[in-house]
Amino acid sequence: MGAPDAPRGTITKARENDWGMTLIETMIAVLIAMVGIFGLGTLVFQATAINKNQGSETTRSVVYAQDKMEKLLSLAAYQIPGSGTPNFTDCTNAASMPAVCNTTNVDDVGWTKGLLAGGSISIPPAPLPFACADLSASQPGYIDYLDINGIQLPQAGTPAVPTPGACSSVPMNKVTYVRQWQITDVTTPGTGPAIKQITVAVYSLSAVAANGGRAVVILTSYIESQN
Repeated sequence: MGAPDAPRGTITKARENDWGMTLIETMIAVLIAMVGIFGLGTLVFQATAINKNQGSETTRSVVYAQDKMEKLLSLAAYQIPGSGTPNFTDCTNAASMPAVCNTTNVDDVGWTKGLLAGGSISIPPAPLPFACADLSASQPGYIDYLDINGIQLPQAGTPAVPTPGACSSVPMNKVTYVRQWQITDVTTPGTGPAIKQITVAVYSLSAVAANGGRAVVILTSYIESQN
């Protein structure tokens, strides 16, 4: 005869123990999965932030930097007598510079710098003093403000168009991009062909970055007097 069957109560108890272990293992697996999902969410957010900085914001900043560079380079045109258009001679005349040499859209006194050497470039992640009241002595005339659509501030009318005004009239809560530029004399004035270096930086105040920085694009070009 074979071995007697185990008591029915013993089998039931063993199965109950097996079921209990399976439930605990399932709960642990779910917990591990949740931790993994939260970790993946963090990676997705960081990837989104990097993509925003290096993608759309950088692309826009490049466009706005090129636009500013072209406007500054246009100030170095050949002087056409009596034309009233920007030209190198007028836009480097510190004593009497016409308003057409001002590319900032701000008409405060002292903001018409044209192609005079000056300006500065700020590099993130250092705090950037962009509000008019906080600008250093070297910045007025070498900085302008754009809204979310890249339209220069201040503005007026409906639809809004760039309208020259005081820097204090720029609504800082609508500023999305800030452009700064620096102009340097490569050659000493009066010693030969006038050559200038222009550096334009664009800062995106709406860029998302996990490290707290701001997207920035910097372009550099050179111009020579056509006169």
